[in-house]
Formats: sequence, structure tokens, C-alpha cells
Amino acid sequence: MVAAGSALDVFAGIVGADHVREAGAADAVGGVVPRVVVSPADEAQVVDVLAAATAEGLSVTPRGGGTKLDWGSPPRRCDIVLSTARIAGIVDHEPADLVCVVRAGTPLAALQQTLASTRGFRQRLMVDPAHGDAATLGGVVATAASGPLRTRFGTPRDLVIGLGFVLSDGTIGRSGGKVVKNVAGFDVAKLLVGSMGTLAVITEVAVRLHPLEEASRTVLFESRSIDDLCAFASGIVRLQVTPSVVDLHWPEGLAIARFDSSEDGATLQADRVTRTLGGRVLGDGEVASMTSRYGGSPWSGPGTVGAVAVLPMRVAELVASIADVCDAVVMRPLLGTGEARFTPDAEAAVRAAAMRCGGRMTLRRGSSGEPEDGVDPVALDLMRSVKRQLDPAGTLSPGRQVGGI
Repeated sequence: MVAAGSALDVFAGIVGADHVREAGAADAVGGVVPRVVVSPADEAQVVDVLAAATAEGLSVTPRGGGTKLDWGSPPRRCDIVLSTARIAGIVDHEPADLVCVVRAGTPLAALQQTLASTRGFRQRLMVDPAHGDAATLGGVVATAASGPLRTRFGTPRDLVIGLGFVLSDGTIGRSGGKVVKNVAGFDVAKLLVGSMGTLAVITEVAVRLHPLEEASRTVLFESRSIDDLCAFASGIVRLQVTPSVVDLHWPEGLAIARFDSSEDGATLQADRVTRTLGGRVLGDGEVASMTSRYGGSPWSGPGTVGAVAVLPMRVAELVASIADVCDAVVMRPLLGTGEARFTPDAEAAVRAAAMRCGGRMTLRRGSSGEPEDGVDPVALDLMRSVKRQLDPAGTLSPGRQVGGI
């Protein structure tokens, strides 16, 4: 195995001595401390870094903003952290087509600010993951991170229309393009969304944008009854309204619905919900306070976090069955998806509850790296096969994906 000092020399020759350094505890990935951090300036340098690492038998873990280094399973090996911090900036923005091409290391907050201030076109990428201000676009895509806006706009998988990437042997790949309907055959870009950096290093992302609405109204419904909270949420579906957000927070006993539209449109929708289903419209100060308190839940506290999914009609049953063993549960009841935070010894109970409700639970933070109960073995075999095809040397983030892939 190459020593840290030798690795510094190898990669300094590629990216420059100022952009390679010995790693420290703050660079740990899932608790595993790498030896070297390398910061290539562009895709060409990523090619050379990966080719050199593979040739030397070194493992490489890509890193964006570093906000999700505790997601997924701990890597079996982590020799090199490849930082995308210098691979940043907007490549192309076609506001009339609602499409943007962005380098992977671009901070999500900086991208949103630029899109919102484009003259004549106020737009936004409709993703709002936890710790989004510090996250990079490539990191959001690689982890498939989403937030409350998932209810209306979906996940990164639904918004990514193309990717540029580099395989572990240095091969450059492209999938999709700059138009929304552009893929014939197998869509590799969708394969890389949520791959946790185990298949390729994402270098460029083409995304679908949406107009930034001029007004927003938030309705809060409070109850200590899980059934009442879910009834409020399901009642929204029967009204002629289009919510951007419908979230259920437990044990706080809150259901939050947000409507983004014109001033008149947002007000009309919020008033229709309160008249028909109850709750109250929050003032701007209350919205800011609530976002500050609950916006990062359940990720804001320590513990294991699992992604849960059931049919929408069984959300109340699921929340009731896991309420006593979870510190925080946030559900998108119109979708049946959400996250729960719990102590490691409660994992089996949460997983069993999800399965009893006809759904599943997948660990997002705090995974052991072992195959998870309830994961389709056929799917795991397929994922392992894809890993062997795209990364035969096992260079990229070995072990971070479900089942230790």
C-alpha cells in the first residue's frame, strides 16, 4: 500500500501541491479517517486522480460540502477523499427552457441565489435537503437528498436530466442532456442518483428548474392525535389546491401545509384549507420561527436515521407503531415517505413496524454496512453486478451503499 507521503507526491503532481494535504479527523467518512484529501480543479484532473488511485490500489471517496459524510455505511477503506470544492460554477443556463447545467461542486445555496436573481427570470431548483445551505449540487444528487418540497416536485431523480461523470479507471461519461425529454435507452444519470459515490464521481449536473412563485402561505394544524393529523393531510387531496409541502411532525403533533403561488392564489388555497379542514394561517414571523425549529428534523439531533415508506393510507398506522421508540418522525403523508430518528437498539423495531405496514425502512445515517433485512436479495445482486461493471477494482467508496456495496 502506498504511504501517505508518497500519495501526497503522486497527487501533487496532478493537482498542485497547494491542493493536496494529509487528512485529519474532520475529514472522516462514517468515522473512517482517510490519509489524503485531493482537490482537483476540473474534470480532466478528476480523470487523472482516479486513474492514479486505481493504479496504486487506493480507494477514493468523493466529497462535496461534507454535510452527509455520516450517511450510508462506513466505507471499508477510505484512502483518498476527492473534494469537488474547486469544480464549481454554472456552465449553461437557459432560463426560457427552465434548464441549467452546473458543475458538481457548486454550493446549492449559491446556485439558488443566482437563479433567483437572474434578470427577468426568477427561478429555483426545487430541492431543499437538510443542511442544504452548505451542501453541493453533486452531493445532493449522489445522496438523493430531498426535503419537504418532495411532496410537489419529487426527489433529485425527478429533477436531474443529465450528468457528466468519471469512472474509477478515468473514463469520462455523459448521460442525458439539456432538454427535459432527452433519453433513449438506459438512463445512466438516474442510476447515479443516490449511488453514494460508489459508481462514479459526478462532475456536472443538468437540472430542470421551476419558476419562483411570488407568494407563500403556510397552514399549521396541531393535534395530539396521529389520526387527526393524517386526516387533515389526506383532506387536502380532496380540495382544489396544490400544496408544495405537506409534512407531519411527531412527537410535536404538527401538520404543516404550504402553498406557493401568486398572492391571491396562495391566500385562496390557504383559506380554503382552514375553512374546510381547520388549522390556521401563520404569519411571516411564525413561519421563520417554525422553519428554524423544525426545518432540519429529524437530522438535527444525534442518532440513527432511517428512511421509511408505506402506502399513504397506512401512514397513521406506521407513526403510531413507532412513536414510542423514535425521537423524531417526519412524514410526507401524501406520499407515504419520510424519515425517523432513533437509537441503534430500536432499529429492529422500526424496521419490523414498517414491514408490518406493508412498507420498508432503509438506514440513511448510522448504517453498519451489513445487508439489511427486508431488502430484496435480487435487487442487491443486481446492485453488486452494476458495481462490478462500473468499478471493477472497487476504488470508489467501497461499502457505503446498502448491503455494504
